[in-house]
Amino acid sequence: MSSTTTTPPESRPLDPTSAEHWRRWRRPLAVVAFLLVTAVVLGIVQSQAGRGYLDPEGVDNPGARALATLLAEQGVDITSVRGNEDAVAAAGPDDTVLVTVPDLLTTDQIDRLVDTGARLVLVAPELRVPDYAPGLTAVLVDAPGTVEPGCALPVAERAGSARLGGFGFSGELSRSEGAACYTVDGEPALAVSSTESGGQVVLLGTAEPLTNEYLDDDGNAALALGLLGETRRLIWYRPIPEQGTDAPAAFTDELPGWVRAGAWQLAIAVALAAVWRARRLGRLVTEPLPVVVRASETTEGRARLYRRGRSREHAAGLLRAAAIRRLAASARLPGQTGEAGPDAVGALAATLAARTGRPAAEIAALLAGPPPADDAALVRLAADLDDLENAGVPRATGASPTGKDPRPS
Repeated sequence: MSSTTTTPPESRPLDPTSAEHWRRWRRPLAVVAFLLVTAVVLGIVQSQAGRGYLDPEGVDNPGARALATLLAEQGVDITSVRGNEDAVAAAGPDDTVLVTVPDLLTTDQIDRLVDTGARLVLVAPELRVPDYAPGLTAVLVDAPGTVEPGCALPVAERAGSARLGGFGFSGELSRSEGAACYTVDGEPALAVSSTESGGQVVLLGTAEPLTNEYLDDDGNAALALGLLGETRRLIWYRPIPEQGTDAPAAFTDELPGWVRAGAWQLAIAVALAAVWRARRLGRLVTEPLPVVVRASETTEGRARLYRRGRSREHAAGLLRAAAIRRLAASARLPGQTGEAGPDAVGALAATLAARTGRPAAEIAALLAGPPPADDAALVRLAADLDDLENAGVPRATGASPTGKDPRPS
């Protein structure tokens, strides 16, 4: 007799599962994601020329969405541009160009912009002031605060006091239309001069009067609308550093395009992973509660609310409307669903007077009189209405099987 033996299969090492991979790599991935997201956020916050600073679509404090909305409501056509070529192509002699960061432009870019003949409004210029307005230079003055105009410029006179400061502008104003307003530390924080091509240039020492945060303070809104709404078209120029310029570039502008795209993809992946691994909620489970609520709880609670709010007139109106509705039904008169008119109350009072023997004028005053003066008068009104209903609603000829009043409650 022969026996058959079975050789056990060779044991092979188990491949790591996806869960093991995830447990192994989740911490390094979390650290990388945190660093990448932090770098992007810091870059956006630190970049003054980035989205938000005097952005016509920016809704945060440094943005200018409120100002752009007011200008559009006044019929000003706003064109938002970022590049110098786009600004030069869009601007004309009859237009206004708002330059949010004038110092980012090179001398050649400034010359091309000045040659358009457009009216220029410069926000907080410092280094490039002589290139825009010959004869003027920028000097540091006190931080922005409320300042009186102190000049005859119509826009400033209409606006009155406004939040100016930051930079002042010293030197001789060219041309006859020059103006120096809102003096801070002896220097005007708002100056109007002329460019070499004869166009008007307005220098504003700070951006605060234009921002969402300060637009509604003092005369900031009137000043901003006057400076930027003088022409039908406004070119909203937010410069960005271009190749070949020596201006400092924003942090986000130095990042390669694939880094920004990868950051967005990583953020979406993290959000999807959070949804995938989030804790699931089960179905709702009903549970019997050992609570008994009295039927009068709602009535008493509503009464307490009326008393707390001193709504005696409203409570009296509800009592009278309910009494009129029940009495009209018992007298076979048309039902009243809202506030009864004088004719309906008079007809009902006449019917009840014939039934109860009480004067019709007394019944009409009870049903449609003035509101009670105090809580005691409201209680008396409720009692009088109850007595009137008891007297005005006829009893049934036969006794109720339960011994209760057959009237509808």
